[in-house]
This record gives sequence, C-alpha cells and structure tokens, in this order.
Amino acid sequence: MKKHKVLLAIVFVFLMFMPAQSLAESQLVTKTVRDFVGEEHLYGIAFLFFDRLGEGELRFAESDQPGIFRAELVGRTLGIASWLSGNRTQTYTSTMQLMPDGSLNSIEYVSKVRKRKKGQWRRYSKVCQFDCATGKILEEKIVAGAVVSSEEHDVPAGKSPVDILTAFYNLRLGVYGAVERGKTIFIPTFSTKGFSEIEIQVLTVAEHLTKKYFPRHGMLIKAIVDPEVFETKNGSMYVWFDDKGSACSWHY
Repeated sequence: MKKHKVLLAIVFVFLMFMPAQSLAESQLVTKTVRDFVGEEHLYGIAFLFFDRLGEGELRFAESDQPGIFRAELVGRTLGIASWLSGNRTQTYTSTMQLMPDGSLNSIEYVSKVRKRKKGQWRRYSKVCQFDCATGKILEEKIVAGAVVSSEEHDVPAGKSPVDILTAFYNLRLGVYGAVERGKTIFIPTFSTKGFSEIEIQVLTVAEHLTKKYFPRHGMLIKAIVDPEVFETKNGSMYVWFDDKGSACSWHY
C-alpha cells in the first residue's frame, strides 16, 4: 500500500508528493485499473500559518466481486477549522464496474456529511444508483438515516454519465482520449441538478507556470464540476499529476 503525506500553508490544498517529471512532457501516462488497486493518498489541509486545519485520504480498492471496484475520498477538519465547521467530515464513495472495453461505469455514488450543530450531531447524504441496463438513475436524499426524497431519472440517449470519482479514474485510464496539454475534455455526469458535464482543461506549460501553488514540473489540470459536488463556491478545482500519471495534488 502506497502512502504519502505533507501539509502546505495555502488555502485548502490536497497534496501527495510523488516523483517529478519535466514540463517538456505533453501527455499524461495511461494507467490500468490494476495500477490503482491499493493506492492510498494521504493529504493535509492548511491555511497561511495554520498547518493543521484538516486531513483526509483517497483510496482505491477491489471488492470481493470480480470486476467491481470502490473509491473513497474522505476529508475532515481539525483544530480551529473543526470548531468553526462543527467537526465536519465529508465522505465520497463510488462503486464502479470494469467494462469489457477497459472503462469504469458508475454503479453507486454516495456523498455523506457529518457535523455538529448546537451540540447535536447531524448527518445527511445523497445517494445515486446508476442502472445501465435500464438507462435510469435513482437519486435519494437521506437525513438522520431517513430517506426524505427519492427521484428516478432517465439517462439521455447516447450518454453514459459517471460520478466524479469514476470520471477521475477513467481520465487516468485514457477512456476519454489522450490527456494532452491545451486539450479540453467533457465528461457526462449527474448531480442533483440533473445531467451535465465535467469540464477538464489540461493547462499549457505557460498556464501551468502561473499557478504558484503547484510544482513547476508534471501536468496540471483544471476541472470544473457542479459546485454541489464538493460544496465549494464555484466548482473549480486543480489536479496535479506526476510523471507516472498519479494524482498528486487537489486545490479547490
């Protein structure tokens, strides 16, 4: 199991150090699903001189069922940030299936929030179940363990929407084509606001060098997702990759 840990003094930066590459490289290294199994990236969240505002991890594992995989992204606040946010923990879990063409299809995506408010623990979650056979997505919202809403959606013809974590690993697999500098990729997805697309902008060398929070080597990608996914202000985030095609830094 691979583990990497570091803390940086910038606003909500998720960083996992790995080997470097030259900026001369123009294309992301394509992976296989087996390369992801056992990955465990640990990250820290910091702000200015506060170096322990949060922590979390991203894991990828194979289930007991052949061809079924699970990814989990967890973030939790610490110290003063924990006090201000009500000891907040956010968990995102994706169950996905390996298809004959080598891509991953979403089966279930669950986002959970746990926090304390006025002395009471509060939990709420969103669950999306993807049924490729029937072309439908079942969406549920759960508060304190009870389903408060349930809605079924028909997947548009010709679309194969995936959740954010499945999209992330498919990108590394090369499912959406070569990831090259200056290229823009659109990935079909689904959120509680309906069907949309994740926009992937692969930065050029010049654009990359303007982003001071990241290493000056490797490849930098800007992803634009629905703000509700990570409960951020505008939905924009940056992901830095190393020479092995591994995701090493997430900056919201």
